[in-house]
Amino acid sequence: MNENIQQLFSLLDSNQQKVLVKVLAEHYDKKPLSIRNNWFSGYKHIPNQYQDEVLRILQRRIELFNLTPQS
Repeated sequence: MNENIQQLFSLLDSNQQKVLVKVLAEHYDKKPLSIRNNWFSGYKHIPNQYQDEVLRILQRRIELFNLTPQS
């Protein structure tokens, strides 16, 4: 599942990635830099207890990004 999450995350542009990291940081009460470094770059491992929910949040965010008009 972690690989699937990483692949989906890589589909986002850098601004969308920043938004997602901020959303996850607020949701899990963690620092955005910690989420970014430990979950999506460098170490690239999302703790097992968060993976299902992170996948759902990521899928929902992708849906929202795709439905948002682009400028």
